Amino acid sequence: MEMYPKLVKSGLVCAACLGSLPCFGAVCAAPPILGAKLHTHADAATYTELGNWFGDHNQYDCAVDAFRSALQFEPGSAELYYLVGLSLYSSGNAQDAVTALEKSVFLLPEVLKPRLILASAFEQLQRRDEAMIEWQAALRIDHRSKEAIDGMSKALMATGDYPSAIGLLRSAPHDESLTLDLAEAYGRSGDLADAEKTLTQALRLNPSSLRLTNALTIIMVNQTRFEDALHLAEKSFRLHPNNIDAERLYLRVLVLNNDSTRARPLARKLLTAAPHDFDFLYMSGILENQAAEYDAARGHLEQAVALNPNYYNARYNLGVALAELKDLSGAKDQLEKAIALGGNEPEIRFKLASVLRALGETQQAEEQLKLYQQQLQANSRRALAASKSAQAAKEQDPQKAAALYREAFDATPQDAALAFKLALALDHTGDTAAERTILEQAIQINPTMALAQNQLGYLLSRSGDSSSAEEHFRLAVKAAPGYTQAWISLAATLGMESRFPEAQEALASALRLDPQNAEALQLRKDLTAAQAQR
Repeated sequence: MEMYPKLVKSGLVCAACLGSLPCFGAVCAAPPILGAKLHTHADAATYTELGNWFGDHNQYDCAVDAFRSALQFEPGSAELYYLVGLSLYSSGNAQDAVTALEKSVFLLPEVLKPRLILASAFEQLQRRDEAMIEWQAALRIDHRSKEAIDGMSKALMATGDYPSAIGLLRSAPHDESLTLDLAEAYGRSGDLADAEKTLTQALRLNPSSLRLTNALTIIMVNQTRFEDALHLAEKSFRLHPNNIDAERLYLRVLVLNNDSTRARPLARKLLTAAPHDFDFLYMSGILENQAAEYDAARGHLEQAVALNPNYYNARYNLGVALAELKDLSGAKDQLEKAIALGGNEPEIRFKLASVLRALGETQQAEEQLKLYQQQLQANSRRALAASKSAQAAKEQDPQKAAALYREAFDATPQDAALAFKLALALDHTGDTAAERTILEQAIQINPTMALAQNQLGYLLSRSGDSSSAEEHFRLAVKAAPGYTQAWISLAATLGMESRFPEAQEALASALRLDPQNAEALQLRKDLTAAQAQR
């Protein structure tokens, strides 16, 4: 079965004139050799060959007709239904692709490729539950399939189930895309330290990778480590001279570091090469604002906003330029839109307050100043928490690490991820009473935090409270159905209560997710032996 290299739309559906079969017209003209073959020997094999030729030439609608013609000769062919579905999906018709792919899967349920394309089609149609079923089926067929692991991990992240995504990706084969997925899962779960560690290790193996460099740079920027980010981006810039993506990354970090001396000539060069590129227009506007060249900034930022009207930072910087040019109404409009689009940096509120005051809207200006002060305080608390958390992650002494995490959590007491890190640190000190209290707080903040539910269940099970442990394990797998360890914990707890059918069912869920999991395989033996002794 062929997989076409590109997934793009093509022309109209056509067909070739052969008796009762569809007719291929001029737009879908077959190559001479295949055309002659059709006239002398029209059968499933020839139409399949023609369909593959059309697919290889990105004429997907023509390929659909050819494969459907082949199906008239072999109406029960799973491969031909797959090729019809693949062609429809490649042409952008995911809805009709699903019908053909489901027929292929029904006829040959243990073939991998139709499952992968069917899952992708469901994702495109935003039918995520059905997509996850197909990703899981694909993983049962081949638990090391990179495409299935990538698709499943992205589906889990889309539902907020980061623990399951991390568990799946940690045992995945070495692959750059899967490494990026793992770093993303760590990052989204709030674990920037492990995200950085993952990317740093991958970059040691492939130091010239632009994708890994870009991802690690973003992690460093999110940790406000701008100097480290600049060093990394500059290294990539030197490794890839005249590569526009490496230059783009370097320019972004130069702008973040307020290094206008190096940023301005690079921005001019890149904007000349790509005058309609959003990034280059936007960053040129920022640099021109910094140099008090407000007319030029306005021109570039207006173009940037037209290209991407939902990027609030472009609107904020345009608002700054307009305010300096005394277009106060225009500035107010852009700054308010920046806030409406999610801009929560204190400086946006402060600039809006100054514009409102200049417009004589004193009460509204005071309200914005109050919000500005609140955001400053919140940012200060978050910065303290990030600093203490980063120190704790590097601390070798369990007691000191726990104390640092405690300071971080006290600064941001609504951060469930930080509460969980504190709980684990307390676990390492042996203070299970304090650990349980913090886990309960984490769950109160975020009841769907599967990691905290599972850890609390573990503590309760260890103290002999199997009933409460079971409740928390069930909440963990409900929040994160792909969390293998939680299913194993639930199975073990049910087994201790001699509820063997339920235990085996929970264990089966774990093994469906990770068929090679050593702990689950051992537990299966233990449960079987325990049942035999009854």
